[in-house]
Amino acid sequence: MASPLRKIKLFNNLKLVGLFSILLSLLLVMTGCQNNPSIKGIEAKVKRIVSAQTLEVIIENKSYTLRLSGLEIPRNQPKISEEGKQFLKDFFTPLNSATVIIETDLQVKDKYNRLNGYVWYLDRMVNQELLKQGYGIANLNYTDGKHDRVLLNSQDYARIMEKGIWRIKNE
Repeated sequence: MASPLRKIKLFNNLKLVGLFSILLSLLLVMTGCQNNPSIKGIEAKVKRIVSAQTLEVIIENKSYTLRLSGLEIPRNQPKISEEGKQFLKDFFTPLNSATVIIETDLQVKDKYNRLNGYVWYLDRMVNQELLKQGYGIANLNYTDGKHDRVLLNSQDYARIMEKGIWRIKNE
């Protein structure tokens, strides 16, 4: 038979474990509800989808064309391009009120006068989502290297899952 002192110690240990579990649960809930603090960039509104890799955005009441960094849509894949464009339209629903965070430099533009950058919507990187669905191919020629591994992994996922351009045709 256990001594009364031993029963008290066991009870106190159980109370501590229960208290610790409650505190840990609260901490997880609180941190899960916060925005991702590691996403730093410029807030913008999506005005329209130009193509599967180009958006028109509004930043501080000024319109910009933005090309999504780290991917390209093959020109010989018009069906995939249209599917990618529709994916973006569905992704940014409702379109004119979609607020995004853009990692870009407003002073640097490409030869077509477009910004280049990564776009975040609801804590998801749009560039990554397009690659994960197979609507593009990773092109790391003009990236800063920051998200290259994520983009390559997303492309690999689409290839393995046979999504988008990686679909095997049953002919």
